[in-house]
Amino acid sequence: MRATVAVIADYANIEQSGKLNILGIFNVINALQIPCTHQQMNLIVRLVADPIETPTAFPVEIQMVDEDGRVILGLKGEMNFPHAPPGELATADQIVGLHNVVFEKFGDYEFKFMVRDECVATIPFVVRQMQNQNPA
Repeated sequence: MRATVAVIADYANIEQSGKLNILGIFNVINALQIPCTHQQMNLIVRLVADPIETPTAFPVEIQMVDEDGRVILGLKGEMNFPHAPPGELATADQIVGLHNVVFEKFGDYEFKFMVRDECVATIPFVVRQMQNQNPA
């Protein structure tokens, strides 16, 4: 099993036809001060599995880790894979909406997406101090 898409974005959805739409991919959060709250972000991961692994549900875990390796946010759940037609790989898209995430310090962070305790995707990002630009 592997991730073929792993991003943070402002918005994402999956159409009835199965098409994955992603809008506003980013890897930098600018803030004037700390602590700061990011009101909304979406973690999007597309996983591909061999047909022998499907159809089934897999335990998944998402962690947001700071540059010191400290887990800031952790979520656990289950991801269902559909049956793949013969000769095709099974794909499953996961969109996780995160709201009002608080960052206590500037620096490097990453999301880790794990399936069966194996990390299949990492998404690095940075919370950066923005310079206050007051007009003269």
